[in-house]
Amino acid sequence: MSPRVSVTVLQRFRGAAVIGALVIAGTVAPGPAAHAGMPDPRPGGESILSRTWEPTRDPADPTVLVNKAHPVTPRDWAPGDLVRPDVTALGEHDRLRADAARALERLAAAAQRATGHELVLASGYRSADYQRRLYARYVDEHGRRAADTFSARPGFSEHQTGLAADVAEADTPYTRFGSTETGRWVAAQAWRYGFVVRYPRGERAVTGYSPEPWHLRYVGTELTTGMHLAGTATLEEAFGVAPAPDYPAR
Repeated sequence: MSPRVSVTVLQRFRGAAVIGALVIAGTVAPGPAAHAGMPDPRPGGESILSRTWEPTRDPADPTVLVNKAHPVTPRDWAPGDLVRPDVTALGEHDRLRADAARALERLAAAAQRATGHELVLASGYRSADYQRRLYARYVDEHGRRAADTFSARPGFSEHQTGLAADVAEADTPYTRFGSTETGRWVAAQAWRYGFVVRYPRGERAVTGYSPEPWHLRYVGTELTTGMHLAGTATLEEAFGVAPAPDYPAR
């Protein structure tokens, strides 16, 4: 596990600065046509790689860490700048924090240019009360142990911050997003717009959740660029904090 995006990571790239340049130029991404009109996330090369990142407990900050060990504080907190992004939404949970909403608009537009498919918002901001009811329903249907692998307990959901978006390819169930053309594009390109795929495959021991290629978390382009160049898969690794596979024992 990478300790954090730091000087240690930078040393891996020193003497091979062309790596960062090639990545930014798109050698590991789709060709120029796919990136036509893409916003420039202004990657900072060595300055990004040499920066250390500390998580915040402030739910209003894009770098807030929310997982099974770090709840939203206070538990009933709600963002005050929720807006509806200009993308198709599938239900009533169609709002995000303003910065995340604008970033999702740019991501969706670029995804449609690249793939020809529409990216839609399946679920954005969810209140603590709604999460309480949703989690209780999953526990009733599947049991607590199973529910904890795919649903956050109330007060522990990234959706409560207004910075998380479950997305889908139009006319396709969101649970199949990872196997769609749009899903594959988003997995490779979301970092350019300040989003991370929060629960990637193979990282359940770190994040505590089964893979969710549809669950995106907005943290801003500086952090996502650093994670991309360093090959860091999770926010826990980027922040240098312990994995959170389970809730603390009461």
